[in-house]
Amino acid sequence: CMKYLVYTLGIDNFRQLVESYFGKQFQPWQPIKDWKYNDWMGWWDQGDGKLFYGLHVENGRVKDEGDFRLKTALRVLVDKYNLHMIMSPTQSIILRDIDPKDKEGIDAILSEHGIKPIEQVDPLNRLAMACPALPLCGLAQTEAERIMPDYLSQMRQLLGKMNLNDEEILIRMTGCPNGCARPYMAELAFVGDGAKSYQVWLGGSPVLTRTAFPYMAKMPTDDLEKTIEPILAMFIQQRQEFEAFGDFCHRVGAVAIEKYSESHVPGSVKA
Repeated sequence: CMKYLVYTLGIDNFRQLVESYFGKQFQPWQPIKDWKYNDWMGWWDQGDGKLFYGLHVENGRVKDEGDFRLKTALRVLVDKYNLHMIMSPTQSIILRDIDPKDKEGIDAILSEHGIKPIEQVDPLNRLAMACPALPLCGLAQTEAERIMPDYLSQMRQLLGKMNLNDEEILIRMTGCPNGCARPYMAELAFVGDGAKSYQVWLGGSPVLTRTAFPYMAKMPTDDLEKTIEPILAMFIQQRQEFEAFGDFCHRVGAVAIEKYSESHVPGSVKA
C-alpha cells in the first residue's frame, strides 16, 4: 500500500522516487481558496438545461430490505428513463442528464420504493461513511457497516439530550486501521482495532482539508456515550462562535480533552 511506502521513505524521498520515474520535478504546491464541502445530494441544475439528482445511499449498500427497495428503484429508473449513474466519493449515486419533465416521475418512483427525499435524511447519516468490514472483508477486525446505523442513532440521541440537535458532525467508521472509509479525515472517527473495540480519532476538518489525531487507543463497543459525552460537554462550554466540532477538537487538542473528561460529571452539561 502506498501509504506505508510514504511512511517508510519519508515524503521528500518518496517525491524524489516518483520524480525519477516521471522524468520531471513536481512544481511547488499552490495554496487553494477556502471552500465548502458539498455532497451534491438532492436535485441540482446540471448547467446544460438538464438536471442531476444526488441519491443518498447509506454506507454505499444498494439493497432491497422490507419496504426499502433501492435496488429495484434503480432498475426501474434505468429501464424507464435510460439514466446514467455516477458513483460519488461518499458512497452515494448521482443520476445525471435528467430531462426536467421527468423530475416528478423520478420523485414518485423513489417514493413508491420507500426512499426518503434528502430533506428527510438525518444530517449525521448523510455525512457518515463506513466500510463493509465484517463479514465481507478479510482484513476487518470488527464491525463497521452493520454497526454504524446504531452508532449514529446513539449519537443523535446524545446530541438531542445535550440540546445539540442542530449540530452536524462528520463521522466515519472502519473495521480495521487500513481506513478504507477515510476515517482519518473525519471530525469524529471509529477505527476497529480488535474484537468489539475501536480507536477514537478527533479533529478532522468538516470540509476534509485536515487529518484527525488519535484520541483513544481502545474504546469498547458499548462505551460510545461514556466516551463522547465529555467531549461534547467541553465543546458546549469552550467552543468559539460558529466553530465546528472538528475544528474545536483540533484547536484544543487531545491533552486538554482528556483532562476535561477526567473530571466531567455525566449529564451535567447542556447547551
